Amino acid sequence: MSNELDLMDSGDILSTKCEAAFLVGIREQGESEYDANEHLEELKSLVDTMGINVVDTEIAVIREKNPKLFIGSGKLDEIVEKAKRAGADLIIFDAELSPRQQRNIEEQAIVTVIDRQEVILDIFADRASTKEATLQVQLARLEYSLPRLTRAWTHLSRQRGGAKGNRGKGETQLESDKRMVLKYITSLKKEIKEVQKTRSLMRKKRADRPVPSAAIVGYTNAGKSSLLNFLTGSDVLAEDKLFATLDPTSRKIALPGGREFILTDTVGFIRKLPHDLVDAFKSTLEEAAFADFIIHVLDITNPNVMHHHNVTLEVLEDLGIKDKKIITVLNKIDALKKDSEEELNILKFPNCVQISTYTGQGVDALQETIAQVLQNLSKEINVLIPADRWDIVALLRREGNVLEEKYHDGGVEIRVAVSEKITNQLQEYLI
Repeated sequence: MSNELDLMDSGDILSTKCEAAFLVGIREQGESEYDANEHLEELKSLVDTMGINVVDTEIAVIREKNPKLFIGSGKLDEIVEKAKRAGADLIIFDAELSPRQQRNIEEQAIVTVIDRQEVILDIFADRASTKEATLQVQLARLEYSLPRLTRAWTHLSRQRGGAKGNRGKGETQLESDKRMVLKYITSLKKEIKEVQKTRSLMRKKRADRPVPSAAIVGYTNAGKSSLLNFLTGSDVLAEDKLFATLDPTSRKIALPGGREFILTDTVGFIRKLPHDLVDAFKSTLEEAAFADFIIHVLDITNPNVMHHHNVTLEVLEDLGIKDKKIITVLNKIDALKKDSEEELNILKFPNCVQISTYTGQGVDALQETIAQVLQNLSKEINVLIPADRWDIVALLRREGNVLEEKYHDGGVEIRVAVSEKITNQLQEYLI
């Protein structure tokens, strides 16, 4: 496979080539100036996560998308001139460009041009660590790059020649690479299926264990990994950057009362996440579908907190999660300014738990809420445990709420509130 195609499979294409980015925000008809600026700020955060410096920005107002250049030719000339004056070697559009639009803009700008989708792909490629996540990123990158191979082979366009009707070297190499990419995509899909089978078996084994489970969900950079670290004392990567977590991370947590449960961190949501990556990382989000309850973390200091809340709930509903108990957690409560608009946003979440993973404020209240949810997940049963199975008695005392114990010659009769998982394991001992 060519060097260009090898690059598609690597983790960090752009940051090794480009150092100064000019960002182009898009304000579509009917969109407010505030929303357009907010979206541009999010793109800035994404580019910062890539490790590329932003030298300047511009917002382009469009009524309808130009099929050739996405924006008007006059506005593009203005942006290209401004980018050159700023010393940019990369122009990034906060939109999804077609291969044709991307190629045409590059020809006019004479610098590298990418879109929002390629930015996110680059970040995901750099952050993925587990085998499944790495394979999914490779697949998404190749599917994104396949219709753009012509752009990668423009340096061979001058090498076409030979008799009339014969194909030149560049064209032949392009078709050869397309076949190789399609073959690689097929191979990746097969490998992903095998990895998913293994993960499903692991999840089934975990589901068979009596310990209940919860999944942390929320918008990216809301503090999900920080909460997992705070509750478990672990050191999962938690940075003030978008998509710090891509791979599901699970930890067992023991509450102050002794109850235990499994807590899983998941990938964060974001506006306009490319469809290929939504599918690619659905495996991560599926952890929420298989959890007993959900912990939804929100950054209360973010002015768009209500939008983030609604986006997350929509994604959960798309995954078929409607009836699960959701604990809404407002994080970064310590950073609120008194009498600020963000402080008033708390009133929009009347049944929330307010915490700070930085100071520890409110974490005790969150643990109490979780304990109550675990208790509500339980059902009351009567069992007769043989005298030689004190391991089961210990399990019930640890994982359930023992209401009554009566000792007999043949063992101990226990009335206890436990989860459905434990109940299923104790069928032979039920009275």
